[in-house]
Amino acid sequence: MALLPSMLQLAFFLGLFRARSAVLGSKSTAGALLATAEDETAPEPVASCSFLQTTVLSRDSLPTSAQSQPLLGCHSLTDSGNKSSWEQTYHAAAKLLCANKANWPYMEVFLDSRFVQQYSNFYGPDGWMDRAWVNYAKADGRGDYWALLTERLVDSIHRHSAYPIVVVNFGEVGIPDLEPERFPRLILLHARGFPKGMSFNFNKLRAVLFSHVKTGASLDSDMMMVGRHADQLLQRTEEEVTESYPWPMMPTHFLTRDPRESGKGLGNHFLYECAGCPTPTMRWGQAQPSWTFWSLPFFARWWGAKLAGRQEQGVNTLEIGEDEDLLNVALWREGATKAWCMYQMGGVGFVWENYFPEHAPGPSPFYGEPRFFPHGVPLGFFFSHAEKELGKVDQALEMLERHRNTTASPPKAFFHMMKFYDTFAQLKADHPDLKCTL
Repeated sequence: MALLPSMLQLAFFLGLFRARSAVLGSKSTAGALLATAEDETAPEPVASCSFLQTTVLSRDSLPTSAQSQPLLGCHSLTDSGNKSSWEQTYHAAAKLLCANKANWPYMEVFLDSRFVQQYSNFYGPDGWMDRAWVNYAKADGRGDYWALLTERLVDSIHRHSAYPIVVVNFGEVGIPDLEPERFPRLILLHARGFPKGMSFNFNKLRAVLFSHVKTGASLDSDMMMVGRHADQLLQRTEEEVTESYPWPMMPTHFLTRDPRESGKGLGNHFLYECAGCPTPTMRWGQAQPSWTFWSLPFFARWWGAKLAGRQEQGVNTLEIGEDEDLLNVALWREGATKAWCMYQMGGVGFVWENYFPEHAPGPSPFYGEPRFFPHGVPLGFFFSHAEKELGKVDQALEMLERHRNTTASPPKAFFHMMKFYDTFAQLKADHPDLKCTL
């Protein structure tokens, strides 16, 4: 991957701007102003290849619907005054990242002016939201393909979830397809995109940090929620990701990428190697991390290393080309051991082929391998993923809506070893030694 030559280390701290109460009107600024991040204790900048090259203060790269003052950024920091656990861990992330003033424009976050009421409804006076789904996106205009996919993701959340969704837009257009009148539980934020040369998918990590949610789960634009049972993922994240276990969790991938499985003839093995790669501590995960505020320093460590183009704990992040690769390697290096079972099927065809008729998905055992899942990977029908045909997404949404409006019992949402279950607790009772949970 070609990185721009130069110098900078990622800077980051999301604090509430002094102008916040003037912008929103309905929120009071909490606490007194801190010293600027320049005065905070921070690690010395590392002399290495950095992705960011220049400081750009212009609003030309922001949508016209972005408010004039940023909600969050590195410039003027405020303290909640109550020293909550989420503020303390956030401050720890700030010390790691908000070290170089040249990077600050890329850490500014703006509320879309159409979504002031939604922001006021869901974010507290301290600028935090308790639980939310989080998406990162970019579109070139109304009717853009990715805008329409994002619209359908947001629609599925509004149909099935009790929780809001935060979309962080990294493009220059405000995604007009996302209309506040239609989506009352959507909050649309804007941040500057990075220069070309790095995978757009790394903005997923920025969205985690920018969303300011205590508990969140990352969703891609080509995903669709299947039913209200998927909401349990956020509650379960709060139970699993704690002060004593602060690492984010990802759903188990259908692939195993473990070098130790090379040469064994596994149909779902796709080798992953990198400079300084640790021994895998669990099966490869898909890049839909769920997290609590305890995880923010983890994201800061590894995203900061990637932006600076430096090593982190012996791993050469410069050579890691995608967000999924970085997250897996980082979790292995730090000794993480918790993973979600698979909860996203490829495409939406499973809705009518497997979910409603309770027809076992293939292969059998379901994407197994001898080390972690010799009997296959347990599955929860929470989301679809990677469906690129808009017509099929609409078909699935309509089928799910028709069923939701009937009195019929919901389909069984969990599957393992050729058996469907109503709850994961039932599945776990039959298989107590699983290497994943839901």
